[in-house]
Amino acid sequence: MKNLITTSVLFVGIVTSCFISSCAKKDTSTSKPKEEQVIGTWSINRIQLKLYYSGSFYKDTIIPQKALPKNFVQFDAGASFMYCFNSAAVNSGTYQWKGADSLISTTPSTIYRWKMLTLTDVLFTVMNTSTNNPAFPGAKVETYQTFVR
Repeated sequence: MKNLITTSVLFVGIVTSCFISSCAKKDTSTSKPKEEQVIGTWSINRIQLKLYYSGSFYKDTIIPQKALPKNFVQFDAGASFMYCFNSAAVNSGTYQWKGADSLISTTPSTIYRWKMLTLTDVLFTVMNTSTNNPAFPGAKVETYQTFVR
């Protein structure tokens, strides 16, 4: 009987330690403010579009990547901004934070208006909503972008 109790306690201890150690996630957050944390070069990992027509969900798609030569976004400490996705040309301009979670990046050809969803040392996700995307006339387009280091 004593052997059965010892074995049971040992088994429960092993199972508990497995769950605790396997569920623990590395903390990638930082105590730096977003204005400092965003600085640097990020690879564009994914761009996802969600399309809605007349208020109804229509399609969810991921834009294929064709790096020419590299898909990236860069934020410098002096508010300089560069963006390149599926193009040999780089859009360069400036960026600024508005409020707690809005990031506006302005280039001569495009204004990127992003709402920050996630920002850690290794992951930065943003989204924007548009109703005037020429590729999808009449659609509400939600664009989600995932940047990684």
